[in-house]
Amino acid sequence: PPCGPTPPFLLVLVPSAPSHAARRQAVRDTWGGDAGGGLPTRTLFVLGVPGGPGEQEALGAEARRFGDLL
Repeated sequence: PPCGPTPPFLLVLVPSAPSHAARRQAVRDTWGGDAGGGLPTRTLFVLGVPGGPGEQEALGAEARRFGDLL
């Protein structure tokens, strides 16, 4: 499950185009990543419909790696 066994204190949903993998990574590397030490938060990316089979495969790999795509 995207939120794990313990629900987060804050859930942040970020709209993102399927083709914006680099932008999602920038969010993970900065404000959307684990701040540590504070209240539990979780950032999830809400995506639209992928443009084609290649994009769908890339999104599948990203989802398996990070577990933060909806």
